Amino acid sequence: MSEQLMTESIPRTSPGRTYVYKVVLIGDGAVGKTSLRRKYMGEGFQVEYLNTVGADFAYYSEKIGNNIYKWSIWDLAGQPKFENVRPMFYQGALGALVCFDSTRVQTFRNLDKWVDELVRNTYSEGTPIVVVATKMDIYDSNAEGHVNFDEVEEYVKKLQERFKNRFDVGMIKTSALKGTNIKEAFNMLREAIIKWHENN
Repeated sequence: MSEQLMTESIPRTSPGRTYVYKVVLIGDGAVGKTSLRRKYMGEGFQVEYLNTVGADFAYYSEKIGNNIYKWSIWDLAGQPKFENVRPMFYQGALGALVCFDSTRVQTFRNLDKWVDELVRNTYSEGTPIVVVATKMDIYDSNAEGHVNFDEVEEYVKKLQERFKNRFDVGMIKTSALKGTNIKEAFNMLREAIIKWHENN
């Protein structure tokens, strides 16, 4: 496994190790990235909070089997005014949750821009990603302006082709309000990172 991925070790008396991941949450402003992170870390869902200023980060640890996994989670501001400062925050990222709001189709249309920004600033076509649909608790497939998930599936297939032989692109539907698939989204990203580093 890559030395970049494994940055610490538990003392020799322990059969396990500690792995540290830097990951980024990217997507348009107000798609729910901060709520996703807060819910995952057990801070609870907050209806109102200040817009992320450039980037916000937090650490979270979990023990799985004998190993400890530490997340350095960077929540990057999606507003256009932060476009010039975001590149510095991508350095060292091992994976990304690429988020869109299921109730605002334009946030889905903008995903290419975010994936391109990730690739450009991590200098690698091999940064594992999971596409995350947020706010599924208020999603209505018949509502005007809400996302058509047939289009999402086609988009994920397009990303699979782009990153073919590098990693699988995952997609998951979430709700921070209800806690739906929050842990699963991070677990999916962790598995993609581990698999990519084992094969490279």
